[in-house]
Amino acid sequence: RAFLQLIRLPNLLLIALVQYLVRYCLIGAMVGFSGMELQLSEFDFFLLSLSTVMIAAAGYIINDYFDTKIDTVNKPNEVIVGRKIKRRVAMGAHLVISFLAIAIGFYLSRKIGMYKLVFIHVLSAGFLWFYSTDFKKQLLLGNLVVATLAALVPLIVGLYEIPLLIRKYHDKLVETSSNFNFIFYFVLAYAGFSFLSTLVREIIKDMEDYAGDKEFGRNTIPIAFGMKTARNIAVCLIFIMMALLSYPMTRQWESGDKISFFYFLICLQLPFLFLSFKVLKSKLVSDYAYSSKLSKIIMLLGICYTLVFYLLITKS
Repeated sequence: RAFLQLIRLPNLLLIALVQYLVRYCLIGAMVGFSGMELQLSEFDFFLLSLSTVMIAAAGYIINDYFDTKIDTVNKPNEVIVGRKIKRRVAMGAHLVISFLAIAIGFYLSRKIGMYKLVFIHVLSAGFLWFYSTDFKKQLLLGNLVVATLAALVPLIVGLYEIPLLIRKYHDKLVETSSNFNFIFYFVLAYAGFSFLSTLVREIIKDMEDYAGDKEFGRNTIPIAFGMKTARNIAVCLIFIMMALLSYPMTRQWESGDKISFFYFLICLQLPFLFLSFKVLKSKLVSDYAYSSKLSKIIMLLGICYTLVFYLLITKS
């Protein structure tokens, strides 16, 4: 039970859910609409998702390993490494899980003939290590690393699947003068949403962890510029996301896709507006903790739009 808490099992399940929704409800729906089929086998995609989840799990372990002291200040009741799980056991689990995840990545990239993709697995594991030891102590760098890795969760699905589709249907694409760029743009949009929403949440978490971070000499945005500026930066990013979402909403309204329009309005725009209000009014640690949870819910609502998209595509 302690180990499941250490690897953040709910977060890992969310990562797997994101990848399966992107594969089947986004890429799969568009490919099927064009009369084609997904090329990565069910088992190989399971391995891809497993590798992603294992890298994330290893990242959580190593982060808690190096954050034991600071967590005693920020989250004294949630410290696991050194209390419920021995430090050497945690380090050993991190190394084994990371190695297996990279090995799976090597197998998959070799099988589909794209060896370069294994570097995504290697670099992700490496960045999580250096995030825990160094990056998170530096101004904004740690936030950007986490946001980038979050963006890779949906993006890696497209990076593995789309080249196989191009290879399989090359002649048909040439014949019809078409390509799979439209699929990649959809996946890229989800990656961008994951990046910005995670960046917002990381800044909110930094405000939540202000006391412990300051005591141990970390240089986060709230510490470097003050809590008021950090709140303003988080809200500015939220407004940027709202502005970016207004573009597809305009297209949805013009095309008569009222279902998607109102989903974006009710499940994304209004919650983002409420989140910005809560962030600006936050004063206590509990306030920032609430805002952090709310941002996570909005992220989930964003990825769940793939279900709406799937239903619209399959019924058209």
